Amino acid sequence: MAPVNNQPPDAQTQAHQQQLAQLIAAKNQAIGPDDGALQVALAIAGVSQLVTVDASKIPLQSTPSNLFDLTFNNSNVGISDNQMPTFKANLSQLLPQIANDISQIPANAALTIGQVAEFVRVSLLAQSTANH
Repeated sequence: MAPVNNQPPDAQTQAHQQQLAQLIAAKNQAIGPDDGALQVALAIAGVSQLVTVDASKIPLQSTPSNLFDLTFNNSNVGISDNQMPTFKANLSQLLPQIANDISQIPANAALTIGQVAEFVRVSLLAQSTANH
């Protein structure tokens, strides 16, 4: 078992930690915020006249601002069960690489948008891992 070092990091270690943090930040910027949240919001805005998305901002800005905390059938979103297939079709157009996964999302407007966005995120991650 390695001895525990309770000493604060020396100057070289601090510099290396900062260098690593910069490398991570550069890689995150290079890949962009492609976690599917933007596409989910845009797909919703394509169905609901109540939802707007400003894709020029990072992180994205939407009206309502708490979009991912709401359900599709929330009065501030206004999507019904009958409109869920249109949302899913919009999302599949935006993310064709996971269209099969998107087709599995239940057409239930009582679902939380954030939960659907998380499913999209992990689907994208699984898809990108499968391609490497």
